[in-house]
Amino acid sequence: MRITFIGVSSCIPDKGMDTACFVINGKHLVDTGWSAVLKMREYGIDPLDIRSVILTHLHQDHYIGLPQLLFYKALRGRKRTDLAPLRIIGPQGHLARVLRAALDFLQISRFPELKEEYTLMPLSPGEDFELDGLHFETCAARHVSGEGVPEEALAYKVVERATNSGFAFTGDTSFHPPIAEFAGGTRLLIHDAAHTSARDAATIAKMAGVERLFLIHYSQERADRLLAEAREVFPNTFLAREGETLTLAGELTSRDESRESRDKR
Repeated sequence: MRITFIGVSSCIPDKGMDTACFVINGKHLVDTGWSAVLKMREYGIDPLDIRSVILTHLHQDHYIGLPQLLFYKALRGRKRTDLAPLRIIGPQGHLARVLRAALDFLQISRFPELKEEYTLMPLSPGEDFELDGLHFETCAARHVSGEGVPEEALAYKVVERATNSGFAFTGDTSFHPPIAEFAGGTRLLIHDAAHTSARDAATIAKMAGVERLFLIHYSQERADRLLAEAREVFPNTFLAREGETLTLAGELTSRDESRESRDKR
């Protein structure tokens, strides 16, 4: 199983970066960032190959790139006969509303050539599902809106059937100990570092017994401090880096495409 970080930055991303999103096995996009289509192309992933969008919750910085993805697939996918309807997955409360807003933004009635078929998969905490040999489980995260209103938010656990390797990830969440039990038995945890302190995210990783923790959704100016704080609790903590691909099969390995690109230049 491969995990490629497309964006790792905060709600308003650092210059030249994108907010938190990543791709599983080159097919399944977790959150959309502001401009995941551009970043996927930059890191060698064809957006036409994306079969699913998995949303952790429905705050704007996690779905704002959805219209761009729909637009790209509609225009560039016309000559592809192997493209199935895009699956759009996420917390049930506002999922249909977000898709309608994206389609309204694209003005499908004025531009019928952009019309595509989509499969909506609304979820409640505790539901599970299958995608291309991957088994997903869900649990509730703990997150609030800017007005302090509880927000439907999910953490996910993914196990690849063929290799029995798995990892867990959160979107935005406050410190929430049930996530540790949920992530137990997996090798890797990708945890929000914007709404949970680095120390608390490391505590969750330690409680879960994972091999590695990757912090995501952080600003560059705080990066070194966050890493140091987390490693005081859980030494095997790393910062997610844009363009980096993690491979979970046998030994967990990492290849940083962005660093290789910089080195070549």
